[in-house]
Amino acid sequence: MKALFLSLLLLYSCTKYAEVSRDAMGVQITPVEMDITHLNEIEWLVGNPKEVEVSQSFTFLVEMPKIKQEDLDYLTDQKGVDAWILRLIVNRGSETQDLGSMYTLFRPRKLSRGNQGAGAATNVSMKVYYAAAYASERFRTFKCPAFGHDLKIDKMEIKGENEPFELSIGQTSPYLEKSQLVELTPSSFNGGNSLVGDYYVEIAPYNSKKKIIFSGFKRLKKYVSVSREEKIRIKSCDGVHPEIQ
Repeated sequence: MKALFLSLLLLYSCTKYAEVSRDAMGVQITPVEMDITHLNEIEWLVGNPKEVEVSQSFTFLVEMPKIKQEDLDYLTDQKGVDAWILRLIVNRGSETQDLGSMYTLFRPRKLSRGNQGAGAATNVSMKVYYAAAYASERFRTFKCPAFGHDLKIDKMEIKGENEPFELSIGQTSPYLEKSQLVELTPSSFNGGNSLVGDYYVEIAPYNSKKKIIFSGFKRLKKYVSVSREEKIRIKSCDGVHPEIQ
């Protein structure tokens, strides 16, 4: 027990926190360090019987800003910032699409009776589905995928450099798009019929009750790139469209 305590104490003391500074110009948070890690393909066995492997989705982790709890309390109590909001953007050639957003509270709500909650999340998980699997759990149980899905991710990787940046708490603006609260499961996004593209994460300080942000979104330099898919023949699913049955 003593060894575990000392290990935790050492880990805490080695954590590099961003500084929250206050002056006449407002509040600045610097250096903010975030990262994208643990990129994984989620495979999907399909066919009748399930003899062919295609891709269902991919997941990755986003490491959140490291800020001391007393500074998060100050942002919440004095500035009205109670969360980070993350937005997922995909670029496909000249086309840019906003896939949606998620937010993580500085003071997570109680998940069950007697549970006092925990501190701010240190990382969050994002899952990008093919349209054939996104709609519902029922769609993910189809032996023959909906919409004729027959693709498998052939090449994907994390690109870019992990560069520190600054966040400012400044002029507010409404952000009225529906956003997912981060809890125990990965936040899910619909990537469409093809997942080829470059996926960027953007962050802003957020008030989850008033639906406002306190600065423009800042884009991480690191991003996920899906560059190639392979078309897979599912012979037993030729002409089968379970979504319309």
